[in-house]
Amino acid sequence: MKNFYLLISIFCIHNLNAQDTLSDKNIALKSNLNEVVVTGQLSETTAEDAVHKIRVIGSKELNSGLFTDLASALSKRLNIRLSEDNILGSSISIQGISGQNVKILIDDVPIIGRLNGNIDLSQINLNNIERIEIVEGPLSTIYGTDALAGTVNIITKEQTINQKSLTTYYETIGKYNYDFLLAENIKENTVTYGFSRKFFNGWSSDQKFRLIPIRELADKNRNKQWKPKEQISHKLSFKKNKDLYSYNNYIERFHEKITNRGIPLEPYYENAFDEYYHTFKTNLGSDIKFKYEKHKIRLLLAHNKYTRTKETFYKNLTDLSEIIVLDDNMQDTSQFKLWMAKVGVSKDYNKLKYQIGVDLNKQSAKGNRISEGYQEKGDYALFSIIEYKANDIIVIRPSLRIIYNTKYKAPIVPAINTLFKWGENKIRISYAKGFRAPDFKELFFEFIDVNHNIVGNELLLAEESNNFNINTTISKKLIQTEIVSDISLFYNNISNKIDLLNSSLETNQYSYFNIAKYETKGISYRSTILISNTEINFGISYIGRYNKFADEYNLAKFNFSQDLNINALFQIGKKTKLNIYYKKTGEIPIFTLDNNDVVEVYSDTYNMLDLSINRIIYNNITITIGAKNLFNITDIKQSSENNTVHSNNNNTISVGYGRTFFTSLKFKL
Repeated sequence: MKNFYLLISIFCIHNLNAQDTLSDKNIALKSNLNEVVVTGQLSETTAEDAVHKIRVIGSKELNSGLFTDLASALSKRLNIRLSEDNILGSSISIQGISGQNVKILIDDVPIIGRLNGNIDLSQINLNNIERIEIVEGPLSTIYGTDALAGTVNIITKEQTINQKSLTTYYETIGKYNYDFLLAENIKENTVTYGFSRKFFNGWSSDQKFRLIPIRELADKNRNKQWKPKEQISHKLSFKKNKDLYSYNNYIERFHEKITNRGIPLEPYYENAFDEYYHTFKTNLGSDIKFKYEKHKIRLLLAHNKYTRTKETFYKNLTDLSEIIVLDDNMQDTSQFKLWMAKVGVSKDYNKLKYQIGVDLNKQSAKGNRISEGYQEKGDYALFSIIEYKANDIIVIRPSLRIIYNTKYKAPIVPAINTLFKWGENKIRISYAKGFRAPDFKELFFEFIDVNHNIVGNELLLAEESNNFNINTTISKKLIQTEIVSDISLFYNNISNKIDLLNSSLETNQYSYFNIAKYETKGISYRSTILISNTEINFGISYIGRYNKFADEYNLAKFNFSQDLNINALFQIGKKTKLNIYYKKTGEIPIFTLDNNDVVEVYSDTYNMLDLSINRIIYNNITITIGAKNLFNITDIKQSSENNTVHSNNNNTISVGYGRTFFTSLKFKL
């Protein structure tokens, strides 16, 4: 800790005495309202002028050094909650609705490979990312199924100049990352190659600090609370930009290995069962844009393949030999594929914009745990959007999606968004209908072993929702200060919400069922204060959740939770930035069974605080030092007013691996 504070002091002293040679780096901090956004839009626009309320995580935050993957970037955002599974990774909920209903996109192309209903956000690298755009509430008219609670769209950088960069990262918890990027202009084309390797040595609460990983004894400490993980990714893209057309072709390959070392077995502690979880992802795609007279045409083509493999070995801890376990329940391979073609034609008149398009998606699943070994489904849609600017004050935007789903009869999905603006102030009022067909896991998945007894339910109904949202943004500019205040109210009503419930107390078997009704409602307040080269963001939200248990067991109709976050970014001179991120996550209700009775359990409130300092040195080198989880939070408890067996002091949830420190170097070659 003393060494960390010493480094901070050196940074600040160096800054006060240094000559400012990089005048182009002295850029005043600006509100994210000035960011260009594309999610759900007919054409590029600023977040300030977008009809949807779009939250942006921009370059100034992504360059703070605190975020190494999508999970860490979203963890401090208001109205967003993340949960961690040491095998399945990070998952997300928006507006109180779980990750199965959150659409995750990269440049408008959906990411596949949901485990336990969620995309593992820790697998999504932020190398070569321009910004992250977040829309709360349904965007089903534009992006189809899963875009029911919200949409997260990751926008990659468009490299147009020769560039070479290398970034290294070390964290005291045992993380060692590096990535490099190479972009070359070849005539009128830009070829970009990115490589990333992220390694985590695993961690347990009684683990001692080590600067470099060493061989460990094959005792009970070999089993880690947070499992060792290695991720390697490659991405090659080929872009061309002309006046009347452009295209971006890419291929991406990702591999992750999670190692779950078992506890040595009695009586001699010479052997153990070790599990290895491998994830392989291959993404191919093309983004083609044309201009014809006053029309714009965009064609998206993509093929994504996701393979998840579990291997179990019986390991000899004396000579480290291992033998594969010949048990079908201890070995597994599942494969998911997506074929996508989406075309949109848009035209811009003086007061009217419109877009019509076709969105074709076909998915398949294959594996021993999938019913009949193979399943496939299709989702094909026509969509249209009209944006009418009545005058300088009112913009009205209705949209419609007509869906043909090969498994379910889908409704017509409408939405209407209205923007009222006067000066720098705005009101957005929206209604949107959402639709989500059950996925392969919920319908056909069978997972039965010593720890799990889960079966799919082919009789599930599709989810439908109605969302209402009101947002008010008020901007006030003083002499050297800008204050932007933002108040949002929302209400979600979901019919046939799908949940995993205990279907047989005798066998402890779980399956998926439709809950007749699920609702969330809430209010959030955000404020951004810009003073010269200082930006301070404050937010507080209050979200209530309701489901069928409230009526059946005479519980409170809505159970509310409160979140609070504060982010501060300080530009110190022309070369140094200080970044501070704090979030308080309030208690949240969880329903569980106790002797056939539903018990309302609450998770504890906890606080997270991260900070970092960026310093530009020697023109092309940026050094970052920082600390994460300064309050040293590892586990939180679940408790109940009824003090049941489900609320004892041993019932905890892992949320972090304690206080850590990190450093990063970025070289522009």
